[in-house]
Amino acid sequence: MSPTPPLPRLGWRANGAEPAPPCLVLRVDPADGVAGVFRDAPVAVRLSQPADPASISSQTVRVQDPDGDVPGFVHLTKDACVVIWRGQRLLLPGVLHFVVLSGLRDARGTAVASHMSRFVPCSLTWRDLDP
Repeated sequence: MSPTPPLPRLGWRANGAEPAPPCLVLRVDPADGVAGVFRDAPVAVRLSQPADPASISSQTVRVQDPDGDVPGFVHLTKDACVVIWRGQRLLLPGVLHFVVLSGLRDARGTAVASHMSRFVPCSLTWRDLDP
């Protein structure tokens, strides 16, 4: 009878190297639960590792209000670590909005964990501050 080969250690690669850490959402601006956000404010998502540009779209990075998805444009910074969403219209004042991230992948093709946070816009825009 031949000896049984040892089982691989969970969480380690077969060659003994540590696996690469998962890509995480480090920060979302506006922060979860904040109120008083300008109606024309962008949403910025900071990732721990570069994202796969092919996974960045209006389907993977969404802002929702009581009427559903708010139409917007999604951009990725040059270092691929910050995703920026900018609305095509003003956000609704005084109502809960959700930031929903799902289907993002990092540059290695590994899924980024889904994320949801919330914020409430005020009645002002940046232009309202101009003298």
